[in-house]
Amino acid sequence: MKRAWLVVDMVVDFIADEGALTCGAPGQAAVKSLLPHLENAYAKQDLILFACDVHEPDDPEFALWPVHCVRGTKGAQLYGSLRSFYESHEGERVVLLEKSTYDAFFETKLDSLLRRHGVTDVFVAGVCTSICCYATASGAYYRRYNVHAVADSMADLTPNAHAFAVEQMKNVLKAHIE
Repeated sequence: MKRAWLVVDMVVDFIADEGALTCGAPGQAAVKSLLPHLENAYAKQDLILFACDVHEPDDPEFALWPVHCVRGTKGAQLYGSLRSFYESHEGERVVLLEKSTYDAFFETKLDSLLRRHGVTDVFVAGVCTSICCYATASGAYYRRYNVHAVADSMADLTPNAHAFAVEQMKNVLKAHIE
C-alpha cells in the first residue's frame, strides 16, 4: 500500500475565527488532531498534498457562498501550524495544490500526481466534511483509490453535517473511517 494524505481546504477563511466561511472551533480542533498524523505520514515517506480553495475576485461561486479564499489574500493561506508544517517540509512529497471547486480532482493534476507516485490509498482530512472533503473522497473513490476518512481531522459548519458526511463516506464510498 502506497499512501497519500489529502488535506482539504485547511485555510484561514475556513478555520480562523475571523474567516469568511469558518468552521471555527471544530476546524481548529481538526488542525490540532491532524498535525501528529502529518508528522507520522512524513516520517513514513507518505505523499502529503494540501488541496486549497483559491478563487479569482469575480468567481461565479460567490453567487452561492460568501466571498472567500480570494487569490493573494490571507484567507486563502494555509491556517496556522499547517502553514508552518508546509513551509518547513515543502518538496516533492509535500505539495500545495490549488483548486477552485469542491472536488480536489476536478481540473487539477491531483490524479496524475498520485499515479506518478504509485498511490493506492488516500487519507482525506480537512473542511468542510460534507462539502469539499466528501467531494474529494468521492473523486478518489471514482478513480479507484482506497479511501480513508480521518474523521477526527475533519470539521464542518455543523456537527450534524459532519456526522452525516462521515457516515456517507463509510456507507456509500466504502471508506475506512480512521
